[in-house]
Amino acid sequence: MKYVQQTMAPDEVIIAVAHFPAVYDLISLFWLLSIIGIPVFLERVIRKSTTELAVTSKRFVFKRGFISRVTDEFTTNRIQHVKVKQSFWGRLFNYGRVQIKGADFGELNLPLIANPTRFRRALILSADDTNPEIEVKFAAEDLV
Repeated sequence: MKYVQQTMAPDEVIIAVAHFPAVYDLISLFWLLSIIGIPVFLERVIRKSTTELAVTSKRFVFKRGFISRVTDEFTTNRIQHVKVKQSFWGRLFNYGRVQIKGADFGELNLPLIANPTRFRRALILSADDTNPEIEVKFAAEDLV
């Protein structure tokens, strides 16, 4: 969360951080074991290590990139719709994809993350400016 922490405002707090699921590492290892899989394995490891997904008390941050950097940041009150997609295996092992839609920024598809419903909940609660106990609720659930 180096990028997120560097760009935070003084009164901003990290509420939730998304992580790649364990199945992502397992698939990466399968690629490593295949004959042509070493470049794919390296690409997956670099992608995982250079991707940051976080919800703070003021905004959502999606940073990715190794040599060049691409970031999507917006205040969470601009979110109109959050969709969680989980397959059968995703439900079983608690991973999935989150889609975020807003009027100003269109649709943003996040990579596979662990605990997608909890991340969705963090997005929705952080958009609620009238909820002063957000940090307390999420600290108790150990989202960060």
